[in-house]
Parts: sequence; structure tokens; C-alpha cells
Amino acid sequence: MEITTQQEQRIREATADFSRAMEIRNAMSLRVAMRVTAILRIGMVSLGVVTLILLLMLYAFTSKMDAMIDALETMNVEFFSMSEDMSTMRTTLSGMEHNISHVPAITLATSDITGSVDGMRIEVANMNQTIGSLNNQVHGVTGQVTNMTWQMRGLDPAVQHMGRDVNRMSGPMRMFNIFNPMD
Repeated sequence: MEITTQQEQRIREATADFSRAMEIRNAMSLRVAMRVTAILRIGMVSLGVVTLILLLMLYAFTSKMDAMIDALETMNVEFFSMSEDMSTMRTTLSGMEHNISHVPAITLATSDITGSVDGMRIEVANMNQTIGSLNNQVHGVTGQVTNMTWQMRGLDPAVQHMGRDVNRMSGPMRMFNIFNPMD
């Protein structure tokens, strides 16, 4: 079977159209490949920058770890010392409260003596006023000492808890000393 000139012409046009379509397709594939390559390069550079930043942050964090642990240990020691001082103060205030508690009884005994001493009535009246004022002042001091004692009793467990919390907080920081890559 022979082909006519017209058919041959059509075949050549179809072949030329197919060739142009393939060139366009190849050009588009090349553009897509170049864009994907550019995106991948930018992504890898960005990943490298992020990695570098993370490494610098890790170095900064681990380089200050020893100082942080030292500060936490110092705080722990100071809080423990403060707790012991609070216990001593509480004991002292308790003793003061016990000693001052006898003063109102002495005041009452002194006011009873006032009725039996007739010859010294004026002096005793002045003493009575002074002792009454002293009684009020002692009651005020006793109330304040009692208030201080209760405040110290409330403060002591809080300080002890803070000491335990500081010790507990410094535990994970001591663990990071093992992982310090810069030592």
C-alpha cells in the first residue's frame, strides 16, 4: 500500500507536532526539576542553620549548668541554715512566753497587797496604777510574742518545704552534667 502525497504531508505535520509537544514537555519537566532542586537546596541550608542554632543553644545551656547547680546548692544550704535558725528562734520565743506568763499572776498578788497596807496608801495607789499599766503592756507583749510564735510555727514548715523543693529542683540539673558534650 502506497501513501499519497497528502497522507505523507499529514504524517510529517503530525510528526512535527508530536516533536514540538515533546520539546514543550521536556522544557516543563526541566523547569519543575530546577524548582524542586532549588527548594531542596534552600530546605537543606535552612535545616543546617536551625541545627547550628540548636547546637549553639545547647552549648550555652550546658556551659552555664555548673553555675546553676552551684547556685541551687548554695540556696539549699542557706535555706537549711535558715530553717535551723527559725527553730532556735521558736525555742527562744517559747521560753520567753513561758517566763512572761507569770507576770500577770505577780500583778494580781501585788494588787491584793494594796488592800492590806493602810499606812502606804498613796504610794501603793501610785504603784497600783503603774502595775496596771505594766499589766496592760505585758498582756500586749504576751499577745505579740504569742503571735510571733504562731507565725514562726507557720513559717518553719514552709522553709523546710522550700529546702526540699530546691534540693529536688537541683536533681535534674545534676543529671545534665553527665551529658555535657563540651567537657
